[in-house]
Amino acid sequence: MVTIPKSEYKSEKILEDILEKDKNVVDLIVEMKNMVNLAIALGFSALIIKDKKIVDKIHELEEEIDVRQYEIEAECMLATKTPKDALELTSVLRLSSAMEDISNAIKELIDSVSRGIPIHPTILRGLKDSVEVADYVEVKKRSKVVGKTLAEFTDGKVSVLGLKRNEKWSYLPDKNDVISPGDVLILSGRKRSVESAKKRV
Repeated sequence: MVTIPKSEYKSEKILEDILEKDKNVVDLIVEMKNMVNLAIALGFSALIIKDKKIVDKIHELEEEIDVRQYEIEAECMLATKTPKDALELTSVLRLSSAMEDISNAIKELIDSVSRGIPIHPTILRGLKDSVEVADYVEVKKRSKVVGKTLAEFTDGKVSVLGLKRNEKWSYLPDKNDVISPGDVLILSGRKRSVESAKKRV
C-alpha cells in the first residue's frame, strides 16, 4: 500500500471527505482512472514537445493520483468488517494499485524530459506517428475566451479532456460549461489544432 507524506495531501480534508461520505470507492476509482488517462496523454505529448511545463503538470496529477490511492485504501479499511469483506475488497485495492503503477511509469517515462536526456530515436519516431497530442493551457483573467462555452472555444477542432477549477478537476467536461478566469484546460487533438487553440486563450 502507498504511504503519502503529509506534505503531499491535505489530511484534514481527506478525513472530512471520508467521514461525510462526500466520496465513495466507485467515484474515487473513476476519478483516479480519468487522472491516469490524462497523465498518459500528457506524458506522450511531453516527450514529443519536450516541454517541462507539461512535465510539471503531470507531476501535479501524479500527486493527486497518490491522494486518490490513499483515499481508496482508507475507504476500503473502513468498509472491512469481516474476512469476507476484506477478500472482496482486495480486487479494488489491486485495481487502484495498478493504476498508480501506470501513473508512476508515466512519471519515469517523462524523467528524460526533466533531466534533458535525449529520447531514443525509435520511441520518438513512434510517438511522432501518433495522430493526436495533448497539452494544457491556463485561462488568464482578460482572455477573450472567458465567458465562452467549451463548444464555442474548441469549435469542434480539439477536445477538452479535463478542466481544473478551484483545485478541482472535471474530466471530459460538458461542452456547455462556461470558461472562467484561472481555469486549466487539458486539450487534445492534432498538434496544429491544439497549438491554435492555445494561442486563442
